[in-house]
Amino acid sequence: MDGAMDTVEKALDDWRRERPDLDPSPVGIFGRLRRVAEMSRHELESYLGEHGLTPKAFDVLANLRRGGPPYRKTPSELAESSLLSSGAMTGRLDSLERAGLICRTAHPSDRRVMFAELTDAGLELIDTLFPLHLANEEELLDGLTPEQRTQITDALVLLERAMTAAADRPRTRRRRVPRARG
Repeated sequence: MDGAMDTVEKALDDWRRERPDLDPSPVGIFGRLRRVAEMSRHELESYLGEHGLTPKAFDVLANLRRGGPPYRKTPSELAESSLLSSGAMTGRLDSLERAGLICRTAHPSDRRVMFAELTDAGLELIDTLFPLHLANEEELLDGLTPEQRTQITDALVLLERAMTAAADRPRTRRRRVPRARG
């Protein structure tokens, strides 16, 4: 930061002034997460767009590639490791197949099971793009020391675990607010 107050810090100060009875610190955490996610999404979309891909298509290609030879998975396996529904995965696979980056093949012993598999063009593209993608992300993290990166990673792991645990517990503090009528 250049010393000027950023929008998240301004929002926190506003809430502290207007509602000193409340702790607005969650706004700081989630506000920054949203800002970082938005900047990251924008950067990734811009970068991949230059190569004719969306982040969603890149994710499928990378998912297949990191699985190792023969670079194929079922749509269900892809959906599970991408945290998507099988319907959402089908659309992605359709567009990648039209682009010639994957092909669908039947399981040799069970015709009900289909695989999505990288084509030679898909393998070449992801093998070219992934190192460039890492270099791009490395540039975005350039101002951080290795220790800071580890601290951020550790903090995000803790946050993810806390949120997962909270999602598994019954909500007792959430109260419904009546809808405004207008």
